Amino acid sequence: MADYFFEEIIINILHRLPVKTLLRCTAVCKSWHSLITSREFTSSHLKFAQKVAPSLLLRRCIKSSERYELYSDDESFARFAAFQFPFRSMNSFFTIVGSCNGLLCLSDDRVYFMNTIVLWNPSVKKSVLLPKPNMIYNSHGSFLQYLGFGFDPVGSDYKVVRITYVDLATHPQIEVYKLSSGVWHDMSCLELDSVLCSRARPVYVNGASHWLARYLDLHDVIVSFDMSLEVFSTMMLPALRVSDDELRSRDLAVYMDCLALTLWSVSGAEQCFCVWVMNQYGVEKSWTKTFCFDFSSFGNEFVRPLWIRKQGEVVVVCQDGRLVSCDRGGGVVRDVGVRGHRSDTYQRSLDVDTFVCSLVLMERGRCSSDVATGNSLHSLQTDDGDNVGSSGSEHEKGSGKC
Repeated sequence: MADYFFEEIIINILHRLPVKTLLRCTAVCKSWHSLITSREFTSSHLKFAQKVAPSLLLRRCIKSSERYELYSDDESFARFAAFQFPFRSMNSFFTIVGSCNGLLCLSDDRVYFMNTIVLWNPSVKKSVLLPKPNMIYNSHGSFLQYLGFGFDPVGSDYKVVRITYVDLATHPQIEVYKLSSGVWHDMSCLELDSVLCSRARPVYVNGASHWLARYLDLHDVIVSFDMSLEVFSTMMLPALRVSDDELRSRDLAVYMDCLALTLWSVSGAEQCFCVWVMNQYGVEKSWTKTFCFDFSSFGNEFVRPLWIRKQGEVVVVCQDGRLVSCDRGGGVVRDVGVRGHRSDTYQRSLDVDTFVCSLVLMERGRCSSDVATGNSLHSLQTDDGDNVGSSGSEHEKGSGKC
C-alpha cells in the first residue's frame, strides 16, 4: 500500500512539471521513461497544462528561416521561449493549418502544392510527415486545396481533412488522415453542397474545423467538419447590417472559446474592424456583435488583424512590420515590442495562435521526424530583400514554461 501511494504521489508531481523538465526526467530510469512516454500520461499531463492560461505562438519569416516564438498572453506580451524550426519549404514559408494541444499542422502549399504536410510538436521536437494524399498534380492536374486540422475527443485521435476541387462545379474529393492509422481515407461520399471560398486559415473550435463557404447563388455560409462524427454541417452567418456587409474582408476566428466572425476594411470610407461572436455553438440566433471600432486612427499603417486576445485586444500588423495591440474600443494602441519588415513576404508570414506545451507524439517513440527534416524536404527559398530586425538572437533557444 505504501508503494502504491508513493507512486501516486510521484505521478501527481510529474503532472505539474513543464515539458522541458519532463524530457530530462525520462533519463532518470526506465520506469520513469515508460511512464512519461505513455499515452495515458500524455493525456493526463495535457489536462493539467490546459488549466493554465495558454501562451501565444507567433510565427514570422526572417530572411531565409521561419521563427516560432512563445509570448505571454498578458499585458507584458513577453517572449519566454523560441523553437528551432527544423523544416525546409519550397515556398517562402509553410502554411499553418492549425494548432491543437501543442501539435501544429503545417502544409507547404502557399504558392506551389508540394504534397508536404507535417504534424509537428516543437516542445518535444518530434514530427510526423504525412504520406502523399490521393489527389496530386501528377494524377489530376491543377486543383484547389483546403485543409483542416483538429482532435477527435471520442477516438482520442488527431485528424487532417483535405478538400480538393478540380472543378468548382463538381463534387470535391474529400480525404481524412488519421494519426492512429497513418493513412489517408477517402471520404468523398460525404455531402458538401457549398464551395469553400476562403484561403484563410480554418478555425478549430468545439471539436470541428470551420471554413467560410459559398453556394452557387453567392449565399455565404460557414461549413464545419466534426472530427469525431466525420460529417459536414452548415451554419448561417450573422444577419449583417448594411454597414457591416460593406466591409470587404472577413475571416473566422475564436474569441473566448467561441466561434467568431471578423470583418474589416482598410480602404475606402469604412476603415473598421468588427467582431461577431456565436455565444452558443450551433445556435444561429446567438450571434452577437461584440465590438466594433474605427481603424482610421492608424492612417495608412494598418495592414490586417492577426488575433483577438482573451482581454478583447486585437493584435494588428502595421505597414512597417511592427505588431501593435489595440483595445476593443480602438482608443488605446500599444506597441508590443515585436519589430519586423515592411516586405510583403514578412507581413504575410505573420501568424498568431494559442499554444499549450504538451507531450503529444512522445508516446509514438521514434517518429518520422528524421525523415521530415532530412533531404526529403526541399530547401527553403531565400528572400535577399528581407533585412529584418529582431528582438533577440537568431539562435536563441529560449526557456520558460515549456
